[in-house]
Amino acid sequence: MRQSRVLVTRSEPGASETAARLIEAGYVPIVEPVFAIEPVAAAVPLFDALAFTSANGARIFSGLSARRDAEVFCVGARTAEAAREAGYANVTSAGGDVEALAALIVEKLPASLRLLHAGNEETRGDLTGRLRSAGHAANFVAIFRAIAVDAPGPVLASHLAGQRAFEAVLIHSPRGAKILSGFATNTSAPLAIAAISSAAAAPLASLAQRVEIAADPDEQSLLSTLSRLVSG
Repeated sequence: MRQSRVLVTRSEPGASETAARLIEAGYVPIVEPVFAIEPVAAAVPLFDALAFTSANGARIFSGLSARRDAEVFCVGARTAEAAREAGYANVTSAGGDVEALAALIVEKLPASLRLLHAGNEETRGDLTGRLRSAGHAANFVAIFRAIAVDAPGPVLASHLAGQRAFEAVLIHSPRGAKILSGFATNTSAPLAIAAISSAAAAPLASLAQRVEIAADPDEQSLLSTLSRLVSG
């Protein structure tokens, strides 16, 4: 039986990490990121605690501040792993989405302590808005941006042109889904999508023939969703 080919659209270094997990699970990964991560110049304000909503945020911020003593709150397990790899010792994962992360911070962090969320410039303070509404001292600093590729990679382009190049696509973020939807707007090529969340799936809802959404917003759940997608 031929192994299912899976398009990986997330940025590096996460794309290669996902590809390795796919190989272990018996798939053939096709790595063609639809965007790249670019650091942006940032002034780091004073903070008592940190929040990261992506592994990229944890990695990039670790190069902007030498501090490793602050308590760190992360949206999920992979982001928490990246924070620990960067040298942070006191790391807690919300195991969910931004709403779950906000709830965790409200529960665990005294409202008077300065919480700094460092992340994608497109975030626009979603987390800090929730925390400020709850009476917490929270600030956001943009430390990177996601730059869309100008055109689809060769395998994706071939698939969109009508050649069946893969059986499924992994979607890790709304940003990746939005870029892919732009490439796929004028094609009837079949797209079977395994998305990490409802928000990540939304830009492709009207274009994909099949969409499956992970039960939890982490890669383990995403790969379980992929299994259902390709076997269904």
